[in-house]
Amino acid sequence: MEAAPLTGSNLAGRYRLLQTIGEGGMGRIYRAEQIATGQPVAVKLLHPEFANDQQLVQRFEREAAVTTQLSHSNIVKVIEFGEWNGHLFLAMEMLPGKSLRDLIDRGGAKGRRRLSVKRTLAIMRPVLDALEYAHRLGVVHRDLKPENIMVIPGRGVFAPETVKLLDFGIAKLGNHSERATQKLTQHGLVLGTPDYMPPEQAVGQEADARSDLYSCGVILYQMLTGRRPFEAASSLDVLVMHLNTQPKPLRAAAGNAWIPDAVERVVMRALAKRPEERFQSARELRQELERAVVTGDGGAAVSGTARTMMAAPSRGASARSRILPGAIVTAAIAILLGHHLPIGAAPRKDAIVARGGAPIPAREHARRPSPESAPPGQDDARQARATAKKAPAKKPIPKKAVAKKGVPSKRRH
Repeated sequence: MEAAPLTGSNLAGRYRLLQTIGEGGMGRIYRAEQIATGQPVAVKLLHPEFANDQQLVQRFEREAAVTTQLSHSNIVKVIEFGEWNGHLFLAMEMLPGKSLRDLIDRGGAKGRRRLSVKRTLAIMRPVLDALEYAHRLGVVHRDLKPENIMVIPGRGVFAPETVKLLDFGIAKLGNHSERATQKLTQHGLVLGTPDYMPPEQAVGQEADARSDLYSCGVILYQMLTGRRPFEAASSLDVLVMHLNTQPKPLRAAAGNAWIPDAVERVVMRALAKRPEERFQSARELRQELERAVVTGDGGAAVSGTARTMMAAPSRGASARSRILPGAIVTAAIAILLGHHLPIGAAPRKDAIVARGGAPIPAREHARRPSPESAPPGQDDARQARATAKKAPAKKPIPKKAVAKKGVPSKRRH
């Protein structure tokens, strides 16, 4: 039987428990206040009935040990790990945001929410940054899912949001932790969540960094389509689908919504059944995803702080967005040229309408344009022709003068 909530309790003289914000089979998470500093924190407490279960205690301690070793801006920060009145507790920084699952499920059970391509990249990019850092230290998460990704809004209008990775409770700390992992498995705990579990982990094989990337592929699929690639009535059926079934194309799963082909290829590669056919590092997946989003968006830059929550616009809307800037530039050029045109100038002789209002003869229409209206580059040619006309014509040389110079003239004999 679960213990009653400890709201209002003073935990070890260091934390005041204010409100329950989460609960599971193993324990509760409280919103708390650090008494010494007044700072808000989150405190996770293991139910006291599990205090004597060494396997569960080991898992709880593992989360504290792993998270304490990690120091990254996109990984939740652990403040303290200890024991109080038979309760094992873990104090962490308080994250005043929403989980990725909350964002996806905001449309309700019937209306599953799709995120736009840019929004998907904005959230997944920092997650992959955090995984790249953890993998470099030999830490494999092994339980990636939307519930373990927190999105914290920026504090200002233009402040970027922050994404944090949580829950390293079943993380693998290098090869030396494999024996402890096997003990947890023998104890009957499911290491991972079936909906996001890679095939090799589902059959009990060793998980590595590429296993986390498969889970990222499932999350990407869900963000872009609003549904997971494999859904069934039981967890066992879902695991079998991870092993044997190919996911539907993203567009088909999203109701023929527009998703760039390059983005779909990245997601499908991340979901490859065999680890060697997936991306081999979090960095490679992040770079390919960024490249695919830019390519699919017509080469436009992608902001890491994009906040658009709805699906990507249609192709027609994209075309209109490309035409509009050209129209604005054309209008601006017309306005600038208009400022250089003469205002209130007197009518010219070669105007189409005479001063009295009567039309001028048709031959006047054939005149060359005035210097003001002539196209650039024609003024010099026109001036050269005018100069040539004004020059005096050369007189022909008399035949006698030619003869005097030694040129014989034709004479009749």
